[in-house]
Amino acid sequence: MNKRSMVVSIIGRPNVGKSTIFNRLMKKQYLAMTHDQPGVTRDRHYGILKLEEAYEGEYTEEDVILVDTGGFYPDKIDIDPKKKNNVDPFFNIMADHAKLAIDESDLVLFVVDVRDGLLPFDKGISDYIRSTKKTVWLLMNKFDSEKQDGEQYDFFSLGLNDEDMHSISAEHNRGFNDLREKLMVAVKKFKETDKSQADEEHLQNGVQPRNDVVSSVAIIGAPNAGKSTLLNCLVGAQRALVSEIAGTTVDPIEGYVDLYFGPDIDLLSSQDNAFRDNTKIYEEMKKYAETGDLDLNEVDEDDLTENEKKIYVEFGATEEYKAFQQEEVIETSGSSDFSYDESNTGKDYFSEDQIINEIEKNWSGPVDEVENLENAIHVNRWRSIKLVDTAGIRKSKLVDGFIETQSVYRSLRAISESDVVLFMIDSTLGITHQDRRLIDIALEKGKSLIVCLNKIDLLKEVFADAKKKKEWTQNLRDDVPWLNFCQLVTISAQKNRNINYLREALKRTIVTRNRKIPTGALNRCFSTLTDKNPVVIKKTSGGRLKIKYASMLKSSPPTFLLFSNKSQGIPENYRRYLVNGLRTEFDLVNTPVHLIFRTSTDIERRMKKVEKKAASTK
Repeated sequence: MNKRSMVVSIIGRPNVGKSTIFNRLMKKQYLAMTHDQPGVTRDRHYGILKLEEAYEGEYTEEDVILVDTGGFYPDKIDIDPKKKNNVDPFFNIMADHAKLAIDESDLVLFVVDVRDGLLPFDKGISDYIRSTKKTVWLLMNKFDSEKQDGEQYDFFSLGLNDEDMHSISAEHNRGFNDLREKLMVAVKKFKETDKSQADEEHLQNGVQPRNDVVSSVAIIGAPNAGKSTLLNCLVGAQRALVSEIAGTTVDPIEGYVDLYFGPDIDLLSSQDNAFRDNTKIYEEMKKYAETGDLDLNEVDEDDLTENEKKIYVEFGATEEYKAFQQEEVIETSGSSDFSYDESNTGKDYFSEDQIINEIEKNWSGPVDEVENLENAIHVNRWRSIKLVDTAGIRKSKLVDGFIETQSVYRSLRAISESDVVLFMIDSTLGITHQDRRLIDIALEKGKSLIVCLNKIDLLKEVFADAKKKKEWTQNLRDDVPWLNFCQLVTISAQKNRNINYLREALKRTIVTRNRKIPTGALNRCFSTLTDKNPVVIKKTSGGRLKIKYASMLKSSPPTFLLFSNKSQGIPENYRRYLVNGLRTEFDLVNTPVHLIFRTSTDIERRMKKVEKKAASTK
């Protein structure tokens, strides 16, 4: 039976340095936000701690699941509604999350502030941990120098063994080598016990991926739009702290959800195999530069789709969409409407076992073949999606204080690091100016986009009438006409309504974002589009735009290189026409499409740079 990783949680009252300890052990300072103020950490943060040991020439490495928690008061806190910037309402919810972390832990690291001495709150936390029968070590933090020797003696009254008490300083990295060594010993002992047997229910759903992670999805929106509720709904557990108070989430919270991709899984598994070598396309480009034309009949489509990536670097379209700032690169929307039948709202999401049962019930072939098919389902058809819940982003002039400033920064970074953005909108408020701005940021960064209209359970009157519902939806479309290529999915995260449709939209978007379009089909599409509606370029004495060759540079998002007689002065409406044609022909939904125009002059200039660089390396 497989062994599971040991789970270690960091517990303590507010502002004793738990997140600093977490960051110090993880050796990454950006994981958890720290500030000299109680209540900064509110949700549980999970990380994989790598412990290393070299002994007598042998190197071993062990993984530990490390859990950072918010400030823990074991008793309920009285809430003062008149208090400014009051975090007291969160402490009662944070205590529930801390207790959950203790329940799923194999070892509890109980943190105290050695400078404050033993406080009644510390005693209460110690009593609670002892009642759970969990193994506990005491970390006496902020022991910055030997001059403080003696301050730790107050904590001996807690009744812990001397070897389980550690004087450390997270800020100055004191005592952490000894702590890591002792953790390594504890992990080895843990692996020898029955507790180490794999148990999927030991941790909550969504804490760890069960399959290969194929995409990262950021949940973005204004405060109190329901982002954390959606994360909990998708992963099926209380991963994120939820309250009616705007600004509850401070740090990004990660969770994982499993999706069944079926036959489309082959499109995802091949995403890293394309665009490996530039040799073939370089030869074709050189031929084009010399003759001014290309013979598409001589092009091996299979070779081209596997030999295009490096040209993205060599021809100047790199450095994190550097070329998108240039005039010849366009990011536009297409036109595509989506609808779905809400009568299936209560339909269950098909589990792996349900799919296999359905196969077995209707299978008439040999038994070994259905077994092979079942194995294929188990191994190949499921993938995990990383979800990142973020803090709500208000208008910049309303952002107040260090914590909110850092929260907004981390939310914007989550957009940059994601593939897909689920943008949450409070349906009762509609799409605001701030929503439009955040949506534009996501598209500018090349992210695929799904707009989630949340809280439809509060619009019963509108959704009860088909005519009112249609008018309401059309009004939203009219507010953001440039998002016609994006799905607007109406949901209620709190009531778990239409979540299956959101799952399907996620799968479709991820597959679309990674789609590879054969070069031959791409050139036929552009040829049809330009023949059907030719365009005259201004200031060219009636010269028409000619696209002589097209190639897909990359997916995620789809980016196309077009060799034409003109790379500038192309009307914006014609560029939109080309993009819309691509969307219609290849079903490119929910994702921006980038077009890069290059002329023979552009090619010649860039080829000289490539050849000069190649010659200098010989």
